[in-house]
Amino acid sequence: MATHASPSSRPRLLTGGAILLLTAGCTSTTTSADKPAGAGLVVAPPSISAVPTIVQAEDKALPIEAYLLTSEQNRQTVAARNILTDRCMARFGFTSTEPPLPPGTARSDANLTQRRYFVTNVTEAAQYGYGAKTPVSGEKPSPAPQPPAYLLALTGSPDGSLSFLPGQTPQGGQDVNGQKVPPGGCVGEASGKLGATEANGNGGDAQLSRDIKNTGWEKSLTDARLLAAFSAWSDCMKAKGYDYPTPIAATDDPQWQTLGVSSEKARQTATADATCKAEHNVVGIWYTVESAYETALIEQNAEALRAIKQDIDKRVKLAAEALAS
Repeated sequence: MATHASPSSRPRLLTGGAILLLTAGCTSTTTSADKPAGAGLVVAPPSISAVPTIVQAEDKALPIEAYLLTSEQNRQTVAARNILTDRCMARFGFTSTEPPLPPGTARSDANLTQRRYFVTNVTEAAQYGYGAKTPVSGEKPSPAPQPPAYLLALTGSPDGSLSFLPGQTPQGGQDVNGQKVPPGGCVGEASGKLGATEANGNGGDAQLSRDIKNTGWEKSLTDARLLAAFSAWSDCMKAKGYDYPTPIAATDDPQWQTLGVSSEKARQTATADATCKAEHNVVGIWYTVESAYETALIEQNAEALRAIKQDIDKRVKLAAEALAS
């Protein structure tokens, strides 16, 4: 799947007033829209000494991953937030069954390079086409409606909306069952105890880290070395009867919306796609070029990233302490 959060991922208010995050989990298709725009960081095309042959990059790490929460660290942070939220809600006489998560703090992919370069496994392409190997589970059913007092205690807001996000004034201070609601409600209190701030994406990934990740992706798509690889891939596809300028165009082909991402035609196209990527080392070039841009940006922002790494270490420790308490 694509490893970036979709721009459309936003918290959503459900019938019961509980907010659930629409996460950037594995989807049935991987599209270029899943990789949002970066922050316009400036970086010149970096030099590359050698390009390894890579067919699949799932076991490769991108340089910026050192400054992002790992999937396991994210899981532990979410679990710790849930525990702390539950304890806070108990003070008000409530049981919190599914605390809402701030935007950008949930992550389901094992690593950033999982499906990052779209379909690359010929065997899986022949079976699933442009669909995911593991089917996406359906959305969880809407929780039962909760009374305003419950929502006040949970988020500090009578409608259950999060109120401690950037640009907002945390709501709280109301009296619920003889207890004073903390700023941002129990979710805000739990997030604060785990070191969540605007700078670290409300307990997720720091904005600078996300900007470098996204800018590296953007720059790779305009790099002459990758464009040459795309051209060779396109010629290979044409020889097999498929006319696409880039692998992204093949993945985003509108016909998959009607035929299905795992239709016979999609499987045949995806198989040719993965085969041509392997024949022309597209993944090796793509990964190397993107990594080079990230490395250059990391060097430009070394001091700020050191502080981000220290903040991650601190938050991971806080989460571990909460889970052990």
